[in-house]
Amino acid sequence: MEHVILALLDEKPMHGYELHQKLGKLHGISKIWNLKQAFFYARLERLNTDGYIQGQVSQKEGSGTARVVFQLSPLGKRSLSAWITAPVPKARDIQQVFLSKLIIARRYGLRKALELLHNQRIVCQSWLQNLESELPQIKTLELDEYIVHSYKMNRERAMLNWLDELETLLIRQHKTEE
Repeated sequence: MEHVILALLDEKPMHGYELHQKLGKLHGISKIWNLKQAFFYARLERLNTDGYIQGQVSQKEGSGTARVVFQLSPLGKRSLSAWITAPVPKARDIQQVFLSKLIIARRYGLRKALELLHNQRIVCQSWLQNLESELPQIKTLELDEYIVHSYKMNRERAMLNWLDELETLLIRQHKTEE
């Protein structure tokens, strides 16, 4: 979630409430993450403390109320850039982290989204190859072991098919937008 916050701040500096509102309305992301305001502000403070963002006190127009406006720091920019196209290392991270990455990568253009898909495909192929290499040993074990192993292999095959479908869809959509 932190990198999604960084991506929004890469678009423009914002104060915390505006950022939380934008995050809650971000297509796709709001279906993946549901951040309570207190948790969000804790994450924002952590990003600030760790140097990924910088907060500056600003006066709200028309009132004496001060608020902190956050902007992306150079460290945050580098971290975001590296995160966008890096594959997730574990299959369990596909559902939240990878989907978030892909949604954010699309905001940076087709090339970034395709780079992420390519990098994730390489990792998924590696997962599948490892599972397939273990299959002869698993078949000699108990049925329950085989059930789990075959589930994982089929999950990786489905993941690879899905990544192929996404690539085709993104390219097709990009061509219609040109």
